[in-house]
Amino acid sequence: MKSYLAGFDIGATKLALVIANYQGAIVYRYQEDTEVASDRFVEYKDGLAYLGIADQMIRLLHQGIATTGGAEISGIGIDSAGPLRDGDIRNSTNISPTYFPGGGKDKPLYMPLVKPLQREFRVPVRLENDCNTTVLGEVYYGIGRDVPDKTSLFLVYVTLSTGVGGGVWDGGHLVAGKHGNAAEVGHFLVKRNGLRCGCGNLGCFEAYCSGSGIANNARVQLQKQGEKSGAILRSLVRKQVKEEGCPKDREPSNSELFVLISPALVFEAAAAGDGLAQHVIDEACTYGGIGLADIANAYDPQIITVGGTLALEHPEILKSMREEMLRHLNVEPPEVLLTPLGYQVVEYGTIVLARQAVDLRCE
Repeated sequence: MKSYLAGFDIGATKLALVIANYQGAIVYRYQEDTEVASDRFVEYKDGLAYLGIADQMIRLLHQGIATTGGAEISGIGIDSAGPLRDGDIRNSTNISPTYFPGGGKDKPLYMPLVKPLQREFRVPVRLENDCNTTVLGEVYYGIGRDVPDKTSLFLVYVTLSTGVGGGVWDGGHLVAGKHGNAAEVGHFLVKRNGLRCGCGNLGCFEAYCSGSGIANNARVQLQKQGEKSGAILRSLVRKQVKEEGCPKDREPSNSELFVLISPALVFEAAAAGDGLAQHVIDEACTYGGIGLADIANAYDPQIITVGGTLALEHPEILKSMREEMLRHLNVEPPEVLLTPLGYQVVEYGTIVLARQAVDLRCE
């Protein structure tokens, strides 16, 4: 029987399983909502362990094995946002169980992943930061697929999505840092005293070029410029309010409108000629270009590949970002390319993790 590799992509709202052969051909994929409603908790280390995620992964992999006619799994790769410690997620920043035992919220919360799957399937398991996993997918199955000598490849993967993240491949190895988070490129400074980022700092790459940053910047500009600004954007938001069922006895307030501003509406308004929305997109391109220049100057890659919802749905922004990047470089300009793996780049990365768990020669 042929051996296969399994990969799990754990997100805040969705959890995906892929099963692939050693050449990277995916033979099975399944996705469902991330399990946050389980009441499975145990005392663990200096706190509590939430077992809902591990239970879900075990169930899904058994389901996948059965669906593929009993595929023999030889290794498992897992990616997740951190913080990651010793095979666990510790005090997750994006997965929050809806139930806690009494007093549980006062203790560290762990989500064990590696050991439960090792015990259940008796195969090697590797857990990695999601951004590092994406660059592995790009190196082995994306831009770097046809590069036989991975030590000759210098590549940075950047995701422009709800947030901004990245991973760095430096001549044959990941740049990881002491806690596996060396490429926090979303928090490179791109504008002194700029917009406040979700991390609390001012002027981060992510504050201008993520989905949440673009929506927030539009809100800030509407508040700054007053009622006569952003007419097309306001109209699009009102249309959405109406479609979703707005109060019939009054016009929605500005605060109600602002909550519904999304990056998709900002791009739509900009395409329709809304000056305020165009300004927000222009800032995303300008500061995104500075962010790419910071990345190029820091890591000196041959290639920067870009993915994530914003880049994949609006690839036209990459040209403007690259033009701005060229104004700020102190190194040879890298290519800036859209990932060929689309939305599955991180899933391919989990297959690489599974390969590495089985065969250390892949590192």
